[in-house]
Amino acid sequence: MLDDFLALSSILTGVGDLDPALGRHYLDRLKSTPFAPAILEILRRFHEFQPGPTLADEVTQQLVSDDNLRPTLTQVVLLWYTSAMHDNDGMPATLRYGTQDEYFSGLGWRILGAHAPGLSGGYFGHWRYRPENEPRMEGQ
Repeated sequence: MLDDFLALSSILTGVGDLDPALGRHYLDRLKSTPFAPAILEILRRFHEFQPGPTLADEVTQQLVSDDNLRPTLTQVVLLWYTSAMHDNDGMPATLRYGTQDEYFSGLGWRILGAHAPGLSGGYFGHWRYRPENEPRMEGQ
């Protein structure tokens, strides 16, 4: 089940090297919420798909286009990017974030090339200087 969750998550997020330990936490969180029936149905259906170059298209056609499953698929993306889950279906929707490690591991920060809000990772004033890991463009 975890392998299917990671493969599906890679398709949904567009990121291929997802952390399996983090994936286990996210899957467990989903299974302990009202999202549980939908995520189990999604993974059951995904398991039946044939691997290959059309897998992402099949996910879009068979899962994302299903109005009953889309909220859970959206939740999977939200988890990976921010570690947050919708706390309820009511309005206003509230978000519940994961552990500190989950929050700081959010794909959003990695893709943006930024630290997570609340974690500077540097001394006072460090933001004035170019990060050491920032790629340099020609002419800079």
